[in-house]
Amino acid sequence: PGLPPGLEDAGLFEVLKKQDVLLHHPFQSFRPVIEFIRTSCDDPAVIAIKQTVYRTGTDSELMRILVDAARKGKEVSVVVELMARFDEEANLNWAAKLEEVGAHVVYGVVGHKTHAKMSLIVRREELEGRTQLRRYAHLGTGNYHSSTARLYTDFGLLTANEELCADVNEVFKQLTGLGRVSRMKHLCQSPFTLHKRIVNAIRAEAQRAAV
Repeated sequence: PGLPPGLEDAGLFEVLKKQDVLLHHPFQSFRPVIEFIRTSCDDPAVIAIKQTVYRTGTDSELMRILVDAARKGKEVSVVVELMARFDEEANLNWAAKLEEVGAHVVYGVVGHKTHAKMSLIVRREELEGRTQLRRYAHLGTGNYHSSTARLYTDFGLLTANEELCADVNEVFKQLTGLGRVSRMKHLCQSPFTLHKRIVNAIRAEAQRAAV
């Protein structure tokens, strides 16, 4: 698997300040996603990491990085889905390890399966002589599992787009019980808006095709 142009030499945060990065797995490497979390763990300017976990496996590099980040004093919040076929035991074990080091662990939403694949990074940055908080996000169609990323066809988007990151933050607030369902600008969320917007999009395409 290859890398998109521009990621070989530049720091990931610097790249994302200028543009989004779209990854097409398995034709492009899953390493930028892992490095996104690893860089955040090692970067003293990063103050918070939020992550959904659906399927990671028993020997997960990503989960080890999150445990390390919590040990380093970063605010780590992880939404662990327990109804992940074949990986329930692994997810429980990782959740226990995260709680041991002080991470905030949430076990999904009662009555629903948390199938979203999202990471959110909050970073303290200097801009024009003043300190501000900037958010970076990863959104994916696959799992945070390095092995399956070499087999299945998925997309992953790395972005610093303020409106997208704000939407991701709203979803995390809902999943952790800290916020109500709110209107989002770009993300569709099941069971609230996803079905309706997909049906409307299909109808719009049918109308265009009929012209």
